[in-house]
Amino acid sequence: MRQAFIDAPGSEFVVRQMPIPRPGPAEALIRITVATICSRTDLGAIDGLHPPHGSASAGMLPHDLRLQLGRVDHDVSRPYYPSQAHQPSAFPAVMGHEAAGIVEELGQNANDRDNLVFPDQPLAVGDRVATYRVHGGYSDYAVLTTNNLIRVPEFMSDEDASLIEPLIANYNCLRRCWSISEPQSVLILGQGCQGLFATQIARALGARMIIVSEPSRHKRQLASDFGADVALDPASSNIVHAVERLTGLAGADLVIECVGNEDAIRSVPFLVRRGGMVAQIGALTRPVTFDYGYTHFKHFMVVPVDLFHTLRDISDQVAELMELIRTAKVQPAKLISHSFGLDEIQVAFGLIRACPDELVKVAIYPM
Repeated sequence: MRQAFIDAPGSEFVVRQMPIPRPGPAEALIRITVATICSRTDLGAIDGLHPPHGSASAGMLPHDLRLQLGRVDHDVSRPYYPSQAHQPSAFPAVMGHEAAGIVEELGQNANDRDNLVFPDQPLAVGDRVATYRVHGGYSDYAVLTTNNLIRVPEFMSDEDASLIEPLIANYNCLRRCWSISEPQSVLILGQGCQGLFATQIARALGARMIIVSEPSRHKRQLASDFGADVALDPASSNIVHAVERLTGLAGADLVIECVGNEDAIRSVPFLVRRGGMVAQIGALTRPVTFDYGYTHFKHFMVVPVDLFHTLRDISDQVAELMELIRTAKVQPAKLISHSFGLDEIQVAFGLIRACPDELVKVAIYPM
């Protein structure tokens, strides 16, 4: 089979011929039908900033990667690093963690009730499945434990299914926020893939006013199409002052950070109301200055994605999310604008770098 690798930070993709893997007792062999590119984390891995997802799943943190690559000379966090660093090298890295496919083979215990996301829905060869934390989505085949696979119902396309991985993380974080309180005014920083997911989910969960901040005109329009009430351009207006006007000087009940950059993080304490919440979804890999004291003065809570390892851990949320997709309250596949074959993967990433304002999601089709 073909499998895409990054051999070192800054290098181009290499597609190699590799043996087709065999599933273990609680695993399934999946023929990949479509994989979607995570622009933020995949590009971060290629640039040597974000641990490749295989390494991250094994416990690697950003500071471990900085140590491996010798990028700590000007790191203000260096004196506080833990004594033990992650040992296995991050590169060469097998890439691709968002995918859908077809079950080709099942391990002997793959359908044990304890190994299934939904115990009453066993998998069969030929089933279409969505994956979570697949290792090597930019490949013809991949092996994954069945507690991270869900059968795709008829109302979902393969493209919808390929986006379950980023979508469930987003939904998990926002569902946690709504379980704490019921925010009425929501500000979403960034309208890339995760930001546009957050816009749809916040509307589905009952937010009364959704404000988004996004420099791309194209993405602001998408946000409005998906239910945003106000779409602000941070390049042409002071976002803090605009949010003050829209919320009667109070600030937003919930600020959802989906950018993962320093400017966005710095603005957060001044955008959230006293006693409000901040949902941290953006993948931030560099140390950032942040007015941490405002957690004391404004008493806001930072809510991250929950710590879960398998879809079975949050099967109730998976079921809720699939219902939102069935009722078209969340429409994942509408974010996909471009597609490429596996052998064109370097071209796909080149386009993402060249046209970041116009592209939201790019799909890779192995076959």
